[in-house]
Amino acid sequence: MLNVVLRDLRIFPVSDTGELPESLPAPGEDAIDPELFLFCSSGEQGILQQRKVSEWMSKGSRQQLRPQCAFVSMACASWYAAILEFERSPFHTAELWVLETSSSFVQERLDSAGLGKGGEGLQAKPGIARMVVHKCQPQEGDIVLSACSLFAKPPGLRGTELLVRRYGEWLDVNSTAHQSADWVSFSIATGWSAHLWAGLFCWFPEVMSRLKQRPSMETDVCHLLAMKPVHELHRELRRPLAHPLIITTLAAGGRVGCIVVHSHISPAEAASEPKVYRPVLVPPHPIRNGYMPDYCDPQYRYADNQYFLTELSSNDLDLSVPLHME
Repeated sequence: MLNVVLRDLRIFPVSDTGELPESLPAPGEDAIDPELFLFCSSGEQGILQQRKVSEWMSKGSRQQLRPQCAFVSMACASWYAAILEFERSPFHTAELWVLETSSSFVQERLDSAGLGKGGEGLQAKPGIARMVVHKCQPQEGDIVLSACSLFAKPPGLRGTELLVRRYGEWLDVNSTAHQSADWVSFSIATGWSAHLWAGLFCWFPEVMSRLKQRPSMETDVCHLLAMKPVHELHRELRRPLAHPLIITTLAAGGRVGCIVVHSHISPAEAASEPKVYRPVLVPPHPIRNGYMPDYCDPQYRYADNQYFLTELSSNDLDLSVPLHME
């Protein structure tokens, strides 16, 4: 993987009513000549069709020299998908936005996936994050994102076991290369999370024993969606990053996003096979309430490093009327 350097990470509080904070800059307002805007959300394209979000995004589209724009999504692993898309792209600088708002919208999407009301009982917490990512030689004080992968559960009765073993092997390789690594728990309040946790400690006890465990940001049914790994990274960066950090996030449809984060001082790189990126091109289209998200569709399961990609034009960013159908 190329060095992906993260700078200027900011998290913006969002009210439950969907009001965007006054401190929220327009896309591109605080970045120096980004070549690419990357937007991502667990809510898929429906997030672009929320009136306040589309009005905010249109401010960025009015720039005289506007960079390329794309929307990326893969359930709660959407941030990892955005990092993968940046890796895949020919661009060297991107402004990346994680959008999870409003509360009612992201909760409806969670309910439609069977993870909220009437399902697992998770309660969505809205939020917005912004960061700038670069492909460059790290400088002092920089944070490097490396070894990013998005695993998918294989088909069949042993799918969960095989997924745990593949993730455990990835964890073994990267925790060996990155000595004394901290590992942020992926734990959330679902039965699947408990099963993966049990399997990991059953089949990889030595690996887990050499990792310093850091707590998950989710301790109850309050669910941070695609913001979870960003909140956890933001928390860990409040202190100097003395050791490499491994962050993992579970996502609907049997997916596990994982990444290694370290300081500008480059540790030994783990050996890895050439990565295959599997973007699924999706044209802009309206989303209706109650419709099951695309990430639940069986045709989009079982493939590693797969995510939904929508290339956006200025017309897509200048939505004067939200397309989200009631």
